Amino acid sequence: MSSSDFVANPDGVYAFVGRFFASLREAGVREVVLSPGSRSTPLSISADRTPGLRTFIGLDERAAAFFALGLAKAGRRPAVLVCTSGTAAANYLPAIVEAHYSRVPLIVLTADRPPELRDWGAGQTIEQSGLYGAYSRWSVEVPIEVGGDDALRYATRLAARSVAMASDRPAGAVHLNWPFREPLAPPLGIGAPDVDGVDDARERYDANTESLRFSRAAAVASVEDVRELASLATGRERGVICCGPMDADPGMVEAIVAFARVTRWPIFADPASQIRRADSAQDATILDAGDAITRVPDFAARMRPDVVLRFGETPVSKAQRLWLEASEVASVWWFDEGGSWGEPSHRATRVVRGGAESALRQATERIEGRVERKGDWCETFETLNVHARDRLAEMLRGDAAGSGLGVAETVCRHLPADAQLFASNSMAIRLLDLALENRSDGPRVLCNRGASGIDGVTASALGAAAAEGCPTLLLTGDLAFLHDLGALLFARHETIPLVIVVLDDNGGGIFSFLPVAEQAEAVGFDRLFRTPHDLDLAKAAALFELEYQRVDAIPEFEPALDRALASPTVSIVHVPLEAKENEARFRACLADLRETIVEVLDS
Repeated sequence: MSSSDFVANPDGVYAFVGRFFASLREAGVREVVLSPGSRSTPLSISADRTPGLRTFIGLDERAAAFFALGLAKAGRRPAVLVCTSGTAAANYLPAIVEAHYSRVPLIVLTADRPPELRDWGAGQTIEQSGLYGAYSRWSVEVPIEVGGDDALRYATRLAARSVAMASDRPAGAVHLNWPFREPLAPPLGIGAPDVDGVDDARERYDANTESLRFSRAAAVASVEDVRELASLATGRERGVICCGPMDADPGMVEAIVAFARVTRWPIFADPASQIRRADSAQDATILDAGDAITRVPDFAARMRPDVVLRFGETPVSKAQRLWLEASEVASVWWFDEGGSWGEPSHRATRVVRGGAESALRQATERIEGRVERKGDWCETFETLNVHARDRLAEMLRGDAAGSGLGVAETVCRHLPADAQLFASNSMAIRLLDLALENRSDGPRVLCNRGASGIDGVTASALGAAAAEGCPTLLLTGDLAFLHDLGALLFARHETIPLVIVVLDDNGGGIFSFLPVAEQAEAVGFDRLFRTPHDLDLAKAAALFELEYQRVDAIPEFEPALDRALASPTVSIVHVPLEAKENEARFRACLADLRETIVEVLDS
């Protein structure tokens, strides 16, 4: 075999790749995140030249992948990633893991060396086929050294199928590995792929065959599910509805709240469930202080449910989970709308896959006006929630105002109705669980709760803000912020309306609530767990030339937040917190709330 046998045909390659991106655009893709590299040249140039596709540049593949995750999460459509060969592709893995567990659609395009260079010592060459293992929904080695109408027809189908597979239930990442031979540069004079002239393209490539399209029939609940759900609702008073993180649309939220209203079952609403945005006029009991309530041993002992309906992912509240597990509930229904298991307590007695909104609406119609409650089950939850929320408001007007919890409460109260709130993991999402009040015009709350790590949080929030173009705020801690500094490069080249509020307690404050913290320096707690960094975060903002405000007194925070929200670009609001004092204030809040709840239970 001569060396000429290993030379690519640029005309055929660019026709194939160009048709692929044009078909992605036809299938609904709008954003592509590119990382620089040589082997991915045909992919990068073709994507950038495809009308209707918006391209972003991410120098760091790990940050680029989380940025794409944010785009897809907020936009509710697949985002595309493009990188060169070698370890560049390996840097996508953390975001692909998060996409797998949080069911976010991604289409990952990794350029690769051709087979004759693999395992022969060529640079930037690793084993990329099947690189992401069980974390990809579909993995394909793309054959591109072919030409003609059949190849172009395949490119169309490959794009359409990739979008469908990434968006299917469960949603996740699709991996296409592209082995390119040199030359990689486009032929001279090549133009943009023919996207707007779709009819001409079909005539040229597909003859008499239409483009491939996918559709899904509407999910309608089974008669048996509706009957049994209605029977439970009429026969059991002591029921609860637990809604974990989910990007529920208004129809789903309305169906859950309407069912709760007629059954008189309270809703435990996670801050990222979107349920706290429900219309308060529906007169359902939506608990926005559920975490505080379930922390109280007296409550857990007295209020044991017989029925639990679960929606969304596992709630952030550990206290709520432990209460339900200890209650030995007879009937636990898990409504799986995402297509993969999300019930880690192993207590589920019924799993309903799809059709949750339909089941709730039909069951509500059956039992409307037929449910008579003589006890005080729901009223107790409602009373406890009101007293807990009122007491928390009192504390936040006092010493607690100077804590991270006070900052989180101000953020929740101050964001406009059209805003998005992206929550980091660790303490930020837990502070939101207490701070976010029910508010029908409240913000959409997003978070990476699939794998629940701090990796890529800033990049994901930047992507979410870029996807929607609406005011977006990221509430994050100092370690998560430092972990993802490279993501701020996106702000150098794109106009992204994101405010980053950094709660800086100089280390991992959440570890102070672990049992190991009680052993303090006997186990080297600060060095091994809290890991104080002693860095001036203002220098990070200066490095990327971002707007920056430091807030040293809580009364300064609200005006600083106003100024940041008025900016069309990325800005940082830095809130330093003394670690021990902040921890003490948070513990005092929890202790005070426990006392309030016990008093109400005993009254």
